[in-house]
Amino acid sequence: MIRYHIHRMVAPVALVIVGFFLAACQTTPNAPPPKIFSDEAFRPLPLNARRLEIIDNWQMPMKGSFVGHRASPLPTDVVGQWASTVLQPAGGSGEIVLDLKRASVTMVDLPLKQGLDGLFVDQQSHRVTAEIEAQLMWLQPVGGAHARIELRATHAVTIAESSTPGVVLGAIHESLQGAIKRLDRQARQELGKVDRLVLP
Repeated sequence: MIRYHIHRMVAPVALVIVGFFLAACQTTPNAPPPKIFSDEAFRPLPLNARRLEIIDNWQMPMKGSFVGHRASPLPTDVVGQWASTVLQPAGGSGEIVLDLKRASVTMVDLPLKQGLDGLFVDQQSHRVTAEIEAQLMWLQPVGGAHARIELRATHAVTIAESSTPGVVLGAIHESLQGAIKRLDRQARQELGKVDRLVLP
């Protein structure tokens, strides 16, 4: 009788566990990842310069925690698209130089709850972080004006341990999208502080 009652108690628990893992294994069609950059989302900024130069000094790692190579377009290309859209030369002389130091996306593990507390929970298991570092330089020979601006923007999202490859790619795109938006806000703010750089 004692053994019988033990089986009666264990069976429902076993069914719950089996049901949980069966539900976790079910797959649904992946939605396309969010578009990282859209021209319409960023207003051009007319600058007192004749030309824009973009220098890419970032060598993207393709191992370890670095996952930027999975993005489409690549992080460096996204920054280039942003610069070409926003930093609009509108002057008769001088130049704006964007020196790209870093355009990375990394994915690292997060600590998980152990024991029963974490058994039935789809925990957040990874953090995806996009990081952009660049330097803006303005060289204007007329009047001898010049400026140097340091830019740094990061954005992170977390994903659950049950995430499919499509969800992971979506998180990579989302992190880059957030970093670009932060870069844009910072650039506009800092450029606006420089006398005669932003044109009406």
